[in-house]
Amino acid sequence: MNEIVPNIDTDLDVIFGEYRHHATVELFVKGVRDANLTGTLYIGYPVLAVDDDKIEFDAVLVSRDRGVVIFDLYSFGGQAGGELEQTIPEAIVNRQEQLYAALYNRLNSFGELRRGRSLLIRLTTATIHPMSEVLKQEGESLLIGLNRLTDLDIVPSADRPNDEQVEHLNAAIQRISNLKPKKKRANVVRNDSKGYRIKEIEKKIANLDLWQKRGSIEYVNGPQRIRGLAGSGKTVVLALKAAYLHVKRPDWDIVITFNTRSLYQQFEALVTRFVFAQINDEPDWKKLHIKHAWGGSDRTGVYREYTGATGANYRDFATASRLFGYENAFAGACQEALNTTSNQELELYDMILIDEAQDLPSDFFKLVYRMVKDPKRIVWAYDDLQNLGDTHLPSARDLFGIDEYGRPLVDLRNEIDQPQQDIVLPRCYRNPPWTLLSAHGLGFGVHRQPMAQMFTDPNIWTRLGYVVKTGQLNFDKNVSVKRAPESIPEFFTELLSPADTLIAKKFDSGQQQYEWVAKQIKKLVAEDELEYSDMLIVLPNVRTNKSESAKMLRALMAEGLQGHIPGQTSSRDEVFQENSIAITHIFRAKGNEAPVIFLVNADFCEGQYGIKQRRNILFTAITRSRAWTYILGTGSGIDQIFQELDEIRKADFSLEFHYPRYEDAVALAVSTDTLYPDEAGGPDDFNDIRAAVQKARNKWEQLPLDLRQELSQLHGDAQ
Repeated sequence: MNEIVPNIDTDLDVIFGEYRHHATVELFVKGVRDANLTGTLYIGYPVLAVDDDKIEFDAVLVSRDRGVVIFDLYSFGGQAGGELEQTIPEAIVNRQEQLYAALYNRLNSFGELRRGRSLLIRLTTATIHPMSEVLKQEGESLLIGLNRLTDLDIVPSADRPNDEQVEHLNAAIQRISNLKPKKKRANVVRNDSKGYRIKEIEKKIANLDLWQKRGSIEYVNGPQRIRGLAGSGKTVVLALKAAYLHVKRPDWDIVITFNTRSLYQQFEALVTRFVFAQINDEPDWKKLHIKHAWGGSDRTGVYREYTGATGANYRDFATASRLFGYENAFAGACQEALNTTSNQELELYDMILIDEAQDLPSDFFKLVYRMVKDPKRIVWAYDDLQNLGDTHLPSARDLFGIDEYGRPLVDLRNEIDQPQQDIVLPRCYRNPPWTLLSAHGLGFGVHRQPMAQMFTDPNIWTRLGYVVKTGQLNFDKNVSVKRAPESIPEFFTELLSPADTLIAKKFDSGQQQYEWVAKQIKKLVAEDELEYSDMLIVLPNVRTNKSESAKMLRALMAEGLQGHIPGQTSSRDEVFQENSIAITHIFRAKGNEAPVIFLVNADFCEGQYGIKQRRNILFTAITRSRAWTYILGTGSGIDQIFQELDEIRKADFSLEFHYPRYEDAVALAVSTDTLYPDEAGGPDDFNDIRAAVQKARNKWEQLPLDLRQELSQLHGDAQ
């Protein structure tokens, strides 16, 4: 499938929500463009409540020179012809008054848009008349034809909204302030504390950027893909889209599904907040379903529901691991369910939204395809780089398969002035730019000998928001890359600095490390106005997680701090608690984020074996941080990591390295981590080890020479 480049007009940005009468909307959008109106035009959005009534808007224009214009598109049925009425019909007047009151109340609730008791922004209501030359105004009511849109009143220069007010206008219409589970942070009183800075960051990210806005509101009556770096806002975008469509079409059965169980908490909070912000009511959880992709004995899931509906065998994780191998457990379970059932369409749901698509097997998508009614409203959000070694972006054909004639069941296209089917979110809001760059540098080991891994396609660096500083981005060439300016939210450099937010510290023992972390957290809460739920302590080694997390918990308790271990001392579906500090292993941390990340025992991420997986763990842990990152550890392993980090700092947070030759990049891309399960955190079942060795044997010529020699020696010893 060809790369799709979305269309964006720099003067008029059209966001297509769910709407009726496609021909009417197409004519209207063309009329707005022909009139050279500028700003953001929302189609079929927002949905608001007045006196317990749901008010659906046909179109709203947020414009610097026209203010806010509310368009009523359908009162004349979109039919051309007919005589112009002597007076504007009462039904039209009432419709415009209803729309005006609903949006006025919304905007008036934002102090930034008021001056005293008056709204700073001019609101205009207009009903589109099928006769193109019509322009008729009575009081505040307006009838207008598409050819007369240029005659809409122009706001005097002195009264036009400035950039900040335009942001607040879009935030008010999108109601983004209730999208994020934003804390009140009432304890923040100083403007030099960390609590103040994270509060400011949370305020800044409340307003969606252009692409997030498009992804969350834009509705395709069929499949849609949303992709971007981790931290670009995909989970929030999916939650907004689900809530919006649930309010707009309450009769639909909508499912949100994902791979990481701890996302239950986040999705429930986000969806509840946004639904309430639109209609002052709770979601109808009988129609809007939040389900894990797999499901278990405690909660149903999409796969489990499929097996129940078709009679296929349900496999829990333990059984699937024994049958199909640790790494292929879910893929094998889904494939078995598909192979043992007919191709019948179950049509259980009107829409399914899938988060963390990169972590789910293609057979899961084929299973979902059978469960969704026509026209197959399936939206999947995909991390462009969740794992450094996985850079292949599956096409819709890869995920959903082909029909009996060899045609892809799902095909994505972006066309001008049509809802975008493939949306890219180019900015990373989770991590400060120097933190993200350091995570990439350490994850690849660009200053390590030998390098840990590298892309087999140099162009992937530009896809991920990098630009060349010096040299050439090509095989066997020296290159220096840095974050592209357009990929960096400006508030990071305004509120944070590398020296303050990226801290590396070595300890003589693990116990000394844990005690220091506990004291540091106590200080951050007492002196820096942060909260317990702002902290996340991450342990990279799953094998020793239980014993090490218990030690960390005891160190917290010794300082009078409350802590919890999700899945052990608290629910595995809930990572953060208001009055407790979360301690978790890397796989449960994945998919979550926190203002402060303590990566303890980071020395585990350097070693002789399994280096690719170890560095992937390091990358994942660092990119959980929204502001402050503490990389901590003991021994020589941490010395190596700190040495690499120093090289990155010296280069002013750019990555300077020699790009490997193509054949070397291919060899670096081959994963051998599962050959060392006890050290790298992989499976411990002998069948899984056998499968991993067989996998390596199949790629024998691509394995590093030293590893082939060691395996050959091991084979000789066994004889």
